[in-house]
Amino acid sequence: MNPLVTVGIPTFNRPRLLARALRAVARQDYVDLEVLVADNATPGEDTSRVVDSFAGSMPNLRYVKHQSDIGSVRNFMHLLQAARGEYFMWLADDDEISPNYVSALVALLERNPDASSAAGHWMLMQNEHEGRLMPTSHYPQTRPFARALRFIWGSDDAFFYALHRTAVLRLARVRGYWWPNRSVLLNWAYVFLLDLVLRGRVLIAEDASVRFINHDYTQKDYAASRSRLAGALRHVCRRINVHYLYWEKCARLLHPVYLPIVVLASLVSLAREGGAVAIRHARRSVQSQVLW
Repeated sequence: MNPLVTVGIPTFNRPRLLARALRAVARQDYVDLEVLVADNATPGEDTSRVVDSFAGSMPNLRYVKHQSDIGSVRNFMHLLQAARGEYFMWLADDDEISPNYVSALVALLERNPDASSAAGHWMLMQNEHEGRLMPTSHYPQTRPFARALRFIWGSDDAFFYALHRTAVLRLARVRGYWWPNRSVLLNWAYVFLLDLVLRGRVLIAEDASVRFINHDYTQKDYAASRSRLAGALRHVCRRINVHYLYWEKCARLLHPVYLPIVVLASLVSLAREGGAVAIRHARRSVQSQVLW
């Protein structure tokens, strides 16, 4: 008997995009699926009607609509806590997965019991029909310290939408940022994902047709800062805060002898990030002067 897989889809006020995501799940060649949709208090009934339209093709489909806005992170976590499957994955309501996504990743995790997660290849879409395959971070190293060091040095967060062992995922934690980012959601997934990296290997499917299809051009639910200076301050504070939270996790889950190396690598990585940001701003400034 195949293990049950839960696909959790958080959504808010995007019924047309949600229908596309649900079609991608309905096309999966893996049968033992539980599909959960958590609606963060969308006005009206359009979202519920979209979900109802898939009831015939998804017998194990559940829908919950929160009566008030509980925030994006809490909505994501609601899905995880409600999951019944041995394996769990999130799917954003504006993204898709290839038809072989779940079956290929279940097989990969079943063959590798020491792995916490298995990812597909990241297809970044520039519009509805055009996209390109991106390098996708994965962590096959057997030693937790080696995985953590590689993650802290530089990672993407695409494997947030990988397939995870539910029990391991529920051990992951993320707490809020310092001022001035207490209410900001950006980059929280990185802190959350380090738990998975520390607790098990993160693998990637050998078959490049196993794909997470990321429609990143769609409108997001956060707004850019109105002030460039304020935005730069928030960015710097947030990145420092993220790396401090990395240190906390490594101090808790690694042998203490590794912590100085982690901190040193983290500080170098921060300096490298800062240099890259400074170069980008300098280039923009030069371009503006040329245009002027």
